[in-house]
Amino acid sequence: MFIMIDGIDGSGKSTIVQVWKDYLKKQGKTIFDLKDYQKEFSRYPDFSETKSCDFIFSHEPSSAGIGKVIREEFIRNNTDYPAYAIAEAYALDRLILYKKMIVPAIEENEKIIISDRAVCTSLCYQHILDPENLTFDILANIPGNAFTLKYPPQHLILMDIAPDKAFARISGRVEKNDDAIFEKLDFLKKASGIYRSEEYQNFFTKLGTKIHYLSAETEIGIMKLEAVKLLKRLLNS
Repeated sequence: MFIMIDGIDGSGKSTIVQVWKDYLKKQGKTIFDLKDYQKEFSRYPDFSETKSCDFIFSHEPSSAGIGKVIREEFIRNNTDYPAYAIAEAYALDRLILYKKMIVPAIEENEKIIISDRAVCTSLCYQHILDPENLTFDILANIPGNAFTLKYPPQHLILMDIAPDKAFARISGRVEKNDDAIFEKLDFLKKASGIYRSEEYQNFFTKLGTKIHYLSAETEIGIMKLEAVKLLKRLLNS
């Protein structure tokens, strides 16, 4: 099974991903955390290193190679890179991730992959950067994206939260401050509208993906419980 989780910045994705990891570990499942691996070794693992794991948790952009350059340079505030160049960088980072990890895991058909952001994010975020020249179709046909869309997720979970509440969370961060161009209230409002749009949802449902919404506006304890309930339901489907 291939599951993606997405949503505007400040929506609580990282919290949910951590809740899922903790829950699965308590259930005796083995996890390969690509983010932790890349932060420690600054590279991709050999796929054989995931052999004994039940779940692979991936993330985008990656924390090594092109993904690291995206995080540290392309999307920082006060930079001026063309929107198409940013879109191509994300697509290339994604292509490497899929070639090295996602596609081998799908073909092996023994693991469950959970991705924190993916091509679903690019279709929203990169489109906002240049709506006229980066339509859904144009973004989908950038080589890296076109390749990855051959392997759509069975499930796409979208975090549901009002943009102003997400922005308040971002503004209150102390330890995690990405200083990213996407963390502006106006951008969050536009992104929220796209995630909720019929055009966006139809793009994925036509690929066979089921879309689920997870409320991120409830009390944190309730949100965590609902996230675990949703995961259990998906795994048992």
